[in-house]
Amino acid sequence: MYRILTEDKNRESIFRILDAAVEGYTVTPAIGSWKGQRENSLAIDFIDTPEFTVVSIAEAIRKANGQESVLVILFQSHAVFINGDGERITNVYSRHEHRSA
Repeated sequence: MYRILTEDKNRESIFRILDAAVEGYTVTPAIGSWKGQRENSLAIDFIDTPEFTVVSIAEAIRKANGQESVLVILFQSHAVFINGDGERITNVYSRHEHRSA
């Protein structure tokens, strides 16, 4: 799982970038601090998105927000979907390798 942490501004531009690049993501509002200054932030999570795609998205968001940098985090994770019948769909998204272009 990857997470991008960025300042919460130009939200509609960020959603356009995300929608054009990937089929699914989760955006969570947060409060961050940078150099002693609190700021409204967004945490953007991706379950099964290649690293090169996440890095490309992060760069586009960085430019759209006029930021020096944004943070990209890789979490070691295993996701399991539960369907409407309560059935577990396992081993669908298990990523711990780094993928690049």
